[in-house]
Amino acid sequence: MISLGLQCLGLLLFASVALATHLNYDISTYRTTMTSLLSNYSSKVRPIVNQGQSLQLQLSLWIAGINEVSTTDSMMTTTGYLYVRWKDELLNWDSTATGMFWMQFNQKDIWVPDIVLKNGFTDFKMMGGDFYYLYVYNDGWVDWYPYKVFETSCELDVTYYPFDSQKCDIIVKSWSYSRWEVNFTFNDPQIGFYEFVPNHVWHLESYDAETDYTNSQTDLKFTLHLKRKTKYFIANLILPIILVGVLNTFVFMIPADAGEKMGFSVTIFLTFAVFLTIVSGELPKTSDSISILSIYLIIELIISISSIMLSAVQLRIHHRKPTIEIGECFRFLVRAGRRLRCEGRKNDKSMKCFPNSCLNKPRIHEIEVIDCESRMKMNRPVEDEQEEEMDWGDVSSAIDFFAFIFLLCVQVFVTSVMFIYAAAR
Repeated sequence: MISLGLQCLGLLLFASVALATHLNYDISTYRTTMTSLLSNYSSKVRPIVNQGQSLQLQLSLWIAGINEVSTTDSMMTTTGYLYVRWKDELLNWDSTATGMFWMQFNQKDIWVPDIVLKNGFTDFKMMGGDFYYLYVYNDGWVDWYPYKVFETSCELDVTYYPFDSQKCDIIVKSWSYSRWEVNFTFNDPQIGFYEFVPNHVWHLESYDAETDYTNSQTDLKFTLHLKRKTKYFIANLILPIILVGVLNTFVFMIPADAGEKMGFSVTIFLTFAVFLTIVSGELPKTSDSISILSIYLIIELIISISSIMLSAVQLRIHHRKPTIEIGECFRFLVRAGRRLRCEGRKNDKSMKCFPNSCLNKPRIHEIEVIDCESRMKMNRPVEDEQEEEMDWGDVSSAIDFFAFIFLLCVQVFVTSVMFIYAAAR
């Protein structure tokens, strides 16, 4: 019963408002009232009786969508409108006598503020147009909704691309009037959303607005805090680069006799060069900030060049004549590589990874009688026997082993530091 009474009361209120606003006057009353209001009206004069006072404007930004944030052009494109409200002291009438509480006036017929986009990217012109109509209420308050595609310049910091967050501003001001003539203030809410469509690349984290008093004018700054969505970039850019970087170290797993070592190295180098070209095409041509991803690709190019140079030297060593004596440094490299790979000389148990005591095998002790000559052969230095078993192919294999281990460690370290640091931001 109570809910039925409330519904009837609501219907009565709606009917009374409708009769008082639209259904209680005819076209002649509307035309006469508008003609009377505009008879001595000038759209070039501020609509305030005391011209020594400042006309107060209330503004708020309503966003319909963030169309694009161009990293290369440092530009943000946003669709929305401004809700501008002020009191026109020259436009007021008796709502009781006319039956009208508000009217619509064309923008060119009454005074409107010359609001411009201060940080516009392409054009610089007054907002609105001749096809706009403004709502004017009987007490003089005017509501204006200039719709616009805002193309604003945005200073981007691409250091952490593609894990970056950006802060872009939309700044509006009056071009002709000082704040002692037309003063801008914020409406409530300062930033709103009208049929907002989310962007597929950027996520709107937060927003704020502030008043900037520059010299004699008032600027209203609407700030949008954006964060790039990274799933697409991780799947199509980051992971392929990391995988190619891992392949960069496997050049030293290819035998020198295979004949594909140099070709593989050059292919990896060209792949990183292509990636660097792609990333550079997505970033602004500026020296203020350099992307960590670009630095990572440059490091990968350096590693690729080092691999090519080292492979060239290694192939030169591998094809040396057997008559050329192997230096002591190369011998030490081969011996160290054999120990790390648990390889030894034939019939030499001292070079194995596990001593016989660690193996669960029975040990058979043999007693042999040998002469002095055989004992001298058994007690020859190890180096002399290794000299007989070592050739330039062993040196080449040792270079492959140590280069692979070293570059793999460098690859893991550089990749971990770069991307963990970038993602943490």
